[in-house]
Amino acid sequence: MDQTQSENLLKDESFINYCLEKNENDTLYWRNWINDHPDAQPEITKLKIHVISLGITAAQQQRESQYLLLQQSIKRPYQNIKKLKPYHKFYYAAACLLAFAIVGACFIFANKTATSNYSTNKKHDVAPGGNNAVLLLANGEKINLTSAKTGLLAHQKEVSIFKNADGQILYKANNQSNGVDGPSVGTNTIETPAKGQYMVVLPDGTKVWLNAKTTLKYPETFAKNSREVELNGEGYFEVAHLADPKTGERVRFTVKTISAVNINSKIQYIEVLGTHFNVNCYPDEPDAVTTLLEGSVKVTDGDQKREALLHPGQQLINGDRSFNVVQANTDAAIAWKNGEFVFHEDISSALRKIARWYDVDVVYLPSAPQHLMLGGFISRQNELSEVLNLMESTGKVHLKLEGRRVLVTE
Repeated sequence: MDQTQSENLLKDESFINYCLEKNENDTLYWRNWINDHPDAQPEITKLKIHVISLGITAAQQQRESQYLLLQQSIKRPYQNIKKLKPYHKFYYAAACLLAFAIVGACFIFANKTATSNYSTNKKHDVAPGGNNAVLLLANGEKINLTSAKTGLLAHQKEVSIFKNADGQILYKANNQSNGVDGPSVGTNTIETPAKGQYMVVLPDGTKVWLNAKTTLKYPETFAKNSREVELNGEGYFEVAHLADPKTGERVRFTVKTISAVNINSKIQYIEVLGTHFNVNCYPDEPDAVTTLLEGSVKVTDGDQKREALLHPGQQLINGDRSFNVVQANTDAAIAWKNGEFVFHEDISSALRKIARWYDVDVVYLPSAPQHLMLGGFISRQNELSEVLNLMESTGKVHLKLEGRRVLVTE
């Protein structure tokens, strides 16, 4: 997407409505457009964050004046920092937009001048993660998907496993198999390490994107009348529609999430027919979060006593003492899949995401801030020093990189 196209979008009332989720029809239109134009997703995400950050409304007078501010940040690719007057409150503090176009980033913080550790951190820099995973077959064979060559990886009874030119894993049925009558006897597992991510197409055609430090377990072949997988970590699912050959009814797809051992409230079941949704169920997160983009899902708690039906744009937060449905920031929920960090949270939550993607340990020293709220975005393709430098722009925190440790102080 070139600059002219970006500028035209910022003049488009329906696009502004989509960014601010002011009109359901506009929101649906642009989501479908983005699905049809995946290459434009990164630029669309950046434009949307700009719109939200400046508090733009669909009113023409405000839009025209604030559009000029957006152009300033777009047309100055080599200006390190541009401070703009905030247009709304964010996380209880006056916000300041910092446009870091040279690294493709935007952050909103309570503004205060900081003494940066950038020079020191740059000397000990850590590269970002990338496509990296291991496939464990039911027969015990272990395949490193990063180093495996393109083409056939393995034969199983009902399916063959391939790696395509894009590095994705695909399953293809042998002899036109449409599934097995009973449960599959074998289970395959894909594991992504810290600094890893991967995409797999399951035997039924369902697409799953896996974030860092995630495990996905699934059968060699799904049964004809049921599909169930198990997830620990974070995954984005695009579930394929599948009909029972005998009854013609749609076959349910169930995701069992386990985000902590022996804690019942952190086990849940997500039942879907065909839909797009994201699940974050890391063991070190206080809540398991399910975000629905399309279709509908029913989420049931591990003890079977609580359940919720989600509609598009909703999010279920399942914690030890909570089971709440709220409106979701869907772009933030799937930012990782689109190659971005989008932060709308406290600093400890943001640093957990960074630790998984850069494979570092975060150490909080006694003076570390406890409740610093921040928001903004930056590409996940930046080296760690760039990300830490932006976070230090709050003026409320210092982040020093020593080896593979990030030291946090006030």
